[in-house]
Amino acid sequence: MDRRIFRFLAHFVLLCISGKIIRDVLKVKKRLNQFKNNKSEKIISSERVFPLVSVVIPTKNEAEFIGRLLESIKNQIYRNIETIVVDYKSDDGTAEIARKFGAKVIEVSRKGVGYATHVGFEVARGEIVIRTDADTIFPPNLISEVVKKIGDSDVYHVSHQYYDGSFIINFMAYLYDKYWRKPWETTGHFIAVKKDFYRRVWFNPEMILDDDWEFGQRAKNCGAKISFDIENFVLVSSRRIKKTGLLRYVLGFRRR
Repeated sequence: MDRRIFRFLAHFVLLCISGKIIRDVLKVKKRLNQFKNNKSEKIISSERVFPLVSVVIPTKNEAEFIGRLLESIKNQIYRNIETIVVDYKSDDGTAEIARKFGAKVIEVSRKGVGYATHVGFEVARGEIVIRTDADTIFPPNLISEVVKKIGDSDVYHVSHQYYDGSFIINFMAYLYDKYWRKPWETTGHFIAVKKDFYRRVWFNPEMILDDDWEFGQRAKNCGAKISFDIENFVLVSSRRIKKTGLLRYVLGFRRR
C-alpha cells in the first residue's frame, strides 16, 4: 500500500476513535445548510479604512461557471472591489459575460494560467489582490473577512466546500483542509496576497498549470508569513475530483 494512503487511513481511524469526526460532521452540515439557505454570517469589520481589493480570474472557456462567480463578487457586503478577468482565447463567450458584470477584461495570446494570473496581478490596483478560479463562488462576507483577518500576513487563503459535490466529498474536503493541508499549500480557488509582497514573490508566468501550488512553495521558501483560515471558505466545483477520483485527489494527485 502506498505510504500516503496508509498514513491517511491511519489518521482517519484515529480521528474516529477520538470522537473528533462527529464534530467535523456537524461542522460540514452547518456549512452546506448555510449555502443551501443562501445565508452567510455577516461580520463587518469595524475598521474605518476600506482598502481596495482586486480579484484576478484567469480564464479559458469558462462561460458555464464564471457568471456565478461574478454574481457572488457583486453581492459581497464589502464594496471596494475591482474585478479583473484575464482570458486566453475563449470562444464560448467568457469575456463577454465578464464585461456584462462590469469586470475589466484583458485578453492574452500566451497560454498558461501562471502567465494570465501574473498579468492580472501586475495590472491590479488593490492593496490586497485575490487570485481565484472561475468555478468558485464567494460567500457574501468573504472579502470583508479577508480584509479583517489578513493582518500582517503576506499571503492568506481559505478552506473550501463543493457546491455540486456529495456530502462525502465535502466531508473529505473539510478533513483535508483541517488536518492535512500545510499552510503553504495554496490552491487556485482562493489566494489573497498583499500587493507589496507580490513584488518579492510572484506567480510564475512560465507555469502552464499548478501555478497556485508552486507560488505557495516559493513564498514559504522566502520566509513569507502565510495564514490558512479553516473557518473562512469558498464554494467550488467538484469537476476535477470527478476526473481524478476522491481519494487520489485528497492525496495530492491532480488531473487537469
